[in-house]
Amino acid sequence: MSSKKTVSERIKTASIAQITGIVLIWYAISIITSRFITVIIAPGISIETGIYHYHHILWGLILMTMGGFIALYWESRRAKVFGAFFLGLGLGLAVDEVGLILVTADSGYWDPVTYPIMIIVAQVLFIAWMAARQQGR
Repeated sequence: MSSKKTVSERIKTASIAQITGIVLIWYAISIITSRFITVIIAPGISIETGIYHYHHILWGLILMTMGGFIALYWESRRAKVFGAFFLGLGLGLAVDEVGLILVTADSGYWDPVTYPIMIIVAQVLFIAWMAARQQGR
């Protein structure tokens, strides 16, 4: 019996490389879009209720949680793709706010330490994607 999957089997399942690629793409799109909106479209605009300011790390954590649950609870290819989409989008939003978590209030969101961290996360995702492709997973 051949270990190669037929075309119909490949269409029904999403490979690890495909899922990782989707996460990587939406991670990058999320960060680029977030920075673009913050700089050009809506600088200084935020979601606030009373004394609470909702940073986009909150939305990132919610999206990552949704993506994880979708991928865990449903086994269809569509669920894996949606889970990867939400995971990548949420991861990008969360990592984009790393400056607010790690540094003092003096530089916060725009602290230069955020850029190497963003790049390291992207590199880890890229290496995982390449390794999965190399192994045919």
